[in-house]
Amino acid sequence: MRRAFTLIELLVVIVIIGTLVGLSVPQLRKSVENFELENSVKNIYYLCHYLQASAASTGKVQRLNIDLNNNEISAFYKKNGEFVNVEGRFGKVYKIPETTQVTIEPAQKNTAYFYPDGSVEKISITFTGRFKKQVTLNIQGAGSEIKIQ
Repeated sequence: MRRAFTLIELLVVIVIIGTLVGLSVPQLRKSVENFELENSVKNIYYLCHYLQASAASTGKVQRLNIDLNNNEISAFYKKNGEFVNVEGRFGKVYKIPETTQVTIEPAQKNTAYFYPDGSVEKISITFTGRFKKQVTLNIQGAGSEIKIQ
């Protein structure tokens, strides 16, 4: 006598697999968005380190510009008394994901300056994702420490 699975057993397995997939898809979406948020903040973190090192090596003031209206962050350096876009791979405009809310402390600041002596203006930028994940980029000022929390 041959043994085989019945139709009911196969349907039960299909229902279990379907339930597991249905439960994991929303979690996967949340994980992907949290990863995008962390990746965006890390890119800005590396940009800040570049600006700090560039200011020290070139002797030119560097500026991080935060445009909350367009969800963009960009880098500039001082040339002949005015700020121009940084060239090269760090010269691109960094887009903040649409679903991310950005808050800055102090609230009225939208720029951070990096000086040739290695010092940096103190600013704290908090990125909050749609699923309430928060990542804060702290630029510490005179101690010139830049860290992600």
